[in-house]
Amino acid sequence: MSAAAFELKRNSIIASQIAAAVKSGRVVHAYAFIGGSPEDRNSLALWLASYMLCRDPGDGPCGSCISCQKIAHGNHEDVIFVRKPEDRESIVRTQILELIDRLSFKPFGSRYVAVIEDAQLMNAASQNKLLKTLEEPVSDAVMILLADSSEGLLPTVLSRCSCFYLQDAEAEFGSQAASIADQFISLVAANAPFYRKKAAIMPVLEDKDDARAKTAEFLDALEQKLEAMLTQDSGKMDAALCEKLINTVKQAETSRKYIKQLHSAAYTLKQFCLRV
Repeated sequence: MSAAAFELKRNSIIASQIAAAVKSGRVVHAYAFIGGSPEDRNSLALWLASYMLCRDPGDGPCGSCISCQKIAHGNHEDVIFVRKPEDRESIVRTQILELIDRLSFKPFGSRYVAVIEDAQLMNAASQNKLLKTLEEPVSDAVMILLADSSEGLLPTVLSRCSCFYLQDAEAEFGSQAASIADQFISLVAANAPFYRKKAAIMPVLEDKDDARAKTAEFLDALEQKLEAMLTQDSGKMDAALCEKLINTVKQAETSRKYIKQLHSAAYTLKQFCLRV
């Protein structure tokens, strides 16, 4: 089953990155999908759950095996959802204890996949209890945390997850951000040196009072353009160029995270240019 079958839209590149890592044997025990819409996060979580449990995976879940079919119908015995109770304001410690207890039993298949929706609503006690499981992960379980932002999550929890920041829907960018993004992509494709890439994005930093916001807008525009290219044209691209653009998306996501954590815009962009 392709990424498109899960309606991943702007976030199909994230699925491609995860698939490449899984195929190379780099499966992690915890993922966090942050931002975007609830539908985007849930679609990506179901795609990952299907991929982790698929009987015949390729670049994604096959979509036709019994495991994929069960997930599509919402009745897979090894997929566990944790949600905020309707009568409470948060996901509480007892829910995490119940999850941990469930994970102590052998799964029916190869592994459990546990999805915690609105993970930012876990209270401190539940996050601290979850942290112990993240620090000493169950070998046959994968955790997926879904959150509208990282602000409600403990840094120690996030540090033990492979974090992916989803794009907001249909973002509109100013002409400067879009133009600089186009120029930067051309420089990356041409293997331009660091100083040329840095010079191209210097206009983003001209207004010091607005540098962080302009940097975030540039990174969003860049990532949206790259994802469109990779979704539509990856089959026509040289493999080395495709890998380079995927790495640029990954580094843009990392830089966006730093900006949200109030890191210096100038330092963030300098490190970004060095990594792509």
